[in-house]
Amino acid sequence: MASESTPQSIPLPLASPLSIPVLGLGVFQSTKTHSSVLSALSAGYRHLDTAQIYYNEAATGAAVTEYLAKTPSVSRSDIFICSKLWEVDLTLPGMPPDFESMAHPNPNGGGSWKTTVARLGFTSYTKEGAIDGFNRSLAAMGPGIDYIDLYLIHNPRPGPTARLQAWLGLQEIVKSGKAKSIGVSNWSKHHIEELIANKEVDITPAVNQIEFHPWCQHKALVEYCQQKGIVVVAYSPLTQGTRLKDPVILDIAGKYGKTAAQVVLRWCLQRGVVIIPKSDKEERIKENSQLWGWELAEEDMDRITALDEGISGKLGEWDPDAWEIHRAPCFELSNGSKD
Repeated sequence: MASESTPQSIPLPLASPLSIPVLGLGVFQSTKTHSSVLSALSAGYRHLDTAQIYYNEAATGAAVTEYLAKTPSVSRSDIFICSKLWEVDLTLPGMPPDFESMAHPNPNGGGSWKTTVARLGFTSYTKEGAIDGFNRSLAAMGPGIDYIDLYLIHNPRPGPTARLQAWLGLQEIVKSGKAKSIGVSNWSKHHIEELIANKEVDITPAVNQIEFHPWCQHKALVEYCQQKGIVVVAYSPLTQGTRLKDPVILDIAGKYGKTAAQVVLRWCLQRGVVIIPKSDKEERIKENSQLWGWELAEEDMDRITALDEGISGKLGEWDPDAWEIHRAPCFELSNGSKD
């Protein structure tokens, strides 16, 4: 049972009356997507996060449809599905010279990144391209899924004009009812401010999904989003396991009789941030959901907050305060746990 101070879902203020479950399963590039989603839903998860570039929208949709068919007490409206629009512009400045030959294995088969992009039909950030991209995402999830709860622009590349046009396309999707809400991912304050200042924009992003954990807290960005009513969703809240042996975290975990992962996730929740830890292991998925019925004391929250290393604590290349046009990040297929 949820404690009073930490509900299991929170309203999306800019997409009333929709609420987003504060715990979700991040579904990355794993061959075990179908079984992971079923494990999560069986463990009580009601929020699933996928994306075009993860190559698993189809497996996610199929698992949800299967679960609903065998669980009559749960309806489609009980499950919150998020996916993301991806864009790859092969002519971007700074693309590596060997870009066309870079192999990135994925569940749809081998081949170079360029070949994969061409096969999956990713489009540029235009109004029509965004609508087309969304329709591909929805179709990929299968006939059992006839709308998406939240659809995000995955990154702010390749510039302000493209971002605006993509957003205008997603606004049309919301008006059609195919998406209940829309948001952004990896956007900085200046990206968001630039967007909402445009007179053509009549829907403010409901969500900004960013890397967030005790070692990289993006305090100014999180504060800005929360002040604007934009819900912050944390990807990689467990640092992919790289920082869970921190002595402070282990000490607090021992005090509460919890795992290091549970302590970090609980800290995120008490900061008012939605979490989408990634795992394809059933026992880890269950462990990550055991976050209610206990709370971190204020002094322990403060000890964890003091671990912040600023942008130097980030896992990847993305810097929300500086990133504008970078080469496409490399995503590798995970056959194991990606928390």
